[in-house]
Amino acid sequence: MVERKKPMPIQDLVDENIVDIFVGGLHNLALSKDGKLYSWGCNDQKALGRAGDEYEPAPVEGLEDVKIVKVACGDSVTVALSDEGHVYTCGTYRSAEGILGFAKGQEVQATLTLLEPLVKAKVKVVDVSAGVDHVLALTSTGDVYGWGNGQQNQLGRRIIERRKINGLRPEKLGLKNIVKIGTGSYHSFAIDQDGRVYAWGLNNFHQCGLEPEDGGNEEIVPAPTLIEAFEDIKIKQIIGGEHHSLALTEAGEVYGFGRSDSSQLGLPANLAAQDEDGNEASHKKAVGTPTKIPDLPAIKFIACGSNHNLALTTDGNVYSWGFGESLALGNGVEEDVETPIKVEGQKIADVRILAIGAGGQHSVLLGAANK
Repeated sequence: MVERKKPMPIQDLVDENIVDIFVGGLHNLALSKDGKLYSWGCNDQKALGRAGDEYEPAPVEGLEDVKIVKVACGDSVTVALSDEGHVYTCGTYRSAEGILGFAKGQEVQATLTLLEPLVKAKVKVVDVSAGVDHVLALTSTGDVYGWGNGQQNQLGRRIIERRKINGLRPEKLGLKNIVKIGTGSYHSFAIDQDGRVYAWGLNNFHQCGLEPEDGGNEEIVPAPTLIEAFEDIKIKQIIGGEHHSLALTEAGEVYGFGRSDSSQLGLPANLAAQDEDGNEASHKKAVGTPTKIPDLPAIKFIACGSNHNLALTTDGNVYSWGFGESLALGNGVEEDVETPIKVEGQKIADVRILAIGAGGQHSVLLGAANK
């Protein structure tokens, strides 16, 4: 099947006791209760971690004695975190010029392999997050490591163009006491134990959410910088798409900032065309200051695709908005959706949604029958 206009069950996974899903640009992974991974989608650069049919879910190879608890997917890379705090990766990273590589001297990795530099650093990783071509890892001691392509400073460190291959080696950022991490396509976020939120990386549509005096008008934010707009707001999750970002508060509210010319922020047109002072935005439909999306019910998890978004409510419903041409919104219509709408369909009418994922041009839901 080339496309699906509304949510449909993936029959091959019905009996596999799936507990979580993870979505990349063009590929997906599903995690079973016993820690087994299944993958499907584009395998041009070996991001599936296995050989065989790309179109149907199949077990990932080489992890028979490893229990995976979390996965992060980029465009052509997969990162898996084990219950022992070890990181396994496969695929490759790309730069603006093409394939950057998987590691120095290695273009592509076909199966999930242990990331040795983090083992040598003697750290226990507790979370991972991936942009298009970069990865962040959070350790049990509150440190953050980054690796991959750093051309937009999404790694939080200076990468010399002629030595951009050096970005493939994990290095620790100058952040302390971090408890949560998040990524957009080319930008990154971190939240510390005091609730302070930091952003860095590509900022050409103000997707870092910074004040002008903090570099909010610069196209690149070179190092982690405090987002002052969240000073009095408790953020529990913060992520991004290609040029936009979403933040979920402890109170279940969602804020959007960055590019909105395809309704990526879920804001009514009058809000999406204004800057923080109520004037016309400096970019076409870009919002520089985090702005609350009105009329959403209580949300417990958010997912950003390249230019569309999903939000999971506390009672197991899903809302979508943004770019609609690829049918990733699940409403069966190839039109942009300005403000969040509930995803409905015959196949999910009696289903409670447990997890959501948004990719480049598609979405995946995990659900269980209502009892």
